[in-house]
Amino acid sequence: MTRAPAGAGPCYVPAVNHSPTEDELSDRFAEIEAQIADDPQGAMAALDDLGEAADSDEGRYLRAAAIWALEGAESAEPLLKALIVDDPSYADAHYALGGVYEDLGDEESMIRHFLAVLALDAADEDEDDELSEAEEERIVEAAEAALAELPDDLRGRLGNVAIVVEARPHWDVVADGFDPRALGLFEGADDLAQRMLEVAPMASRIVLFSSNLVASFEEPEELEEEVRVTVLHEIGHYFGLDEEGVARLGLE
Repeated sequence: MTRAPAGAGPCYVPAVNHSPTEDELSDRFAEIEAQIADDPQGAMAALDDLGEAADSDEGRYLRAAAIWALEGAESAEPLLKALIVDDPSYADAHYALGGVYEDLGDEESMIRHFLAVLALDAADEDEDDELSEAEEERIVEAAEAALAELPDDLRGRLGNVAIVVEARPHWDVVADGFDPRALGLFEGADDLAQRMLEVAPMASRIVLFSSNLVASFEEPEELEEEVRVTVLHEIGHYFGLDEEGVARLGLE
């Protein structure tokens, strides 16, 4: 599963005729990141237009992502490794390199970098970044609203499934190869297994990872919609759908 940054479509980034301010550079990097999925060659050209500014850590990261999209994971690997050597605390580079190793079939290296991401993300979240009561409440309310959308018969079959909120995936789960920046997870027996059991149903749960959700979706409306999609995605797993199945329902 390739983790090159997703984009909203091609965009034009003009050549730089002056040294961009920090805000201008941040905006241009965001535009280039959005461009990579659909037009990686154009993203490379846009980085070239930035001149020396593209030699920053973020510029190097985006260049590696564009090369990954153009030439594959093997070509991106040395660029990301060099970036991490220069800045071992760059969590995004560790995350991308984990995805590169996933593409290359090197599970041990993938897990090593995913565990680094988990530790770095947690360390970067100081007390000021902790979720507010309002954010936690918004996540819970959005999850409840998603459940309310389900037909009565399906909702009834979810009676033994708890929906819980945790900050991020547990270390042991990531050590088994799970994505440290996942938004949700289904754990336990699925619907078929629950109905086939001759004893009391096994406890199952859907976990929402609040820190990952808030880090990815800052606007309240976007956060609420992503909680909805994540809950329905994990419910899809409970009812036996694989990743391709939930994707066909538009619940990626």
